[in-house]
Amino acid sequence: MAALTLKTAILSLACFIVGLYFAALLALCLWQDRLIFPAPATFPAATPAAAGLPFEDLHIPVDNATQLHAWWIPAETPSSKVILYFHGNGYSLESEATAEAPLFHQAGADLLLADYRGYGTSSPAHTNGPSTEADARAAMRYLIQHRRIPASSVVIAGWSIGSAVAAELAVESPHAAGLVLLSPIASTAEVANQNWVFRYLFRPVEWFGHRNDFDTKARISTVHIPVLIVSGTQDELAPPWMAESIYGRANEPKLIRLIDGAHHNDLLEPRDGSLLRVLRTFLEHPAPLSND
Repeated sequence: MAALTLKTAILSLACFIVGLYFAALLALCLWQDRLIFPAPATFPAATPAAAGLPFEDLHIPVDNATQLHAWWIPAETPSSKVILYFHGNGYSLESEATAEAPLFHQAGADLLLADYRGYGTSSPAHTNGPSTEADARAAMRYLIQHRRIPASSVVIAGWSIGSAVAAELAVESPHAAGLVLLSPIASTAEVANQNWVFRYLFRPVEWFGHRNDFDTKARISTVHIPVLIVSGTQDELAPPWMAESIYGRANEPKLIRLIDGAHHNDLLEPRDGSLLRVLRTFLEHPAPLSND
């Protein structure tokens, strides 16, 4: 009787552990949008004016009911290029006022800095892969239809997960001037699998739904415009091997630059000016490119 009771207890414990494990898998599947896009509840009340830049405050319609917040920042001198930029997942457009905005402005192009729905003052939404793809299309549509800017003048750019949003838009924009991937992730799975818990315990999450794959490594082979990839040698979230794997699958013309000593979150800092120089060169002559 005691042995039977012990077996029953062990079986019950095993069932509980298995049930808990599958409950955790289900929770990860259901909450993956918020895990990947942790939109900040609060954000700075900042604009490019804080960096001394003129700008237009925009709310670009995505559909009949929702819009995304964006800033149009004209170049200091007339430019034939526009940078359409998508930011990372942990901050809203307002945080770009004194960071990305001045950097890209110094590169010499007109700028459209676009937020995602679910972030900042954009329409509330469950931000995810399909929603950010729709946001990117809306931003490009705004440039073409409202600004009368041809796709051939638009350089699509993104940092971190924004690089994946940019890459997807580049797939759909074969006539764009170029694609700039800053601290690019190969895919969300490869980012997650750097942690052994996800790599071994929660690997099955990859099998359930693919709306948040952000698989730039796979998508890049279908991009046929000039590509610039920039990453930091000390990037801990999207290590240099991710940038190199994307570069290896990209079509010519392409260029990769690794910024010595740069981490994931400080790649866009001024440092020695090497990032700004390569951006300027790419804007002026996106092809041909050389890694020499």
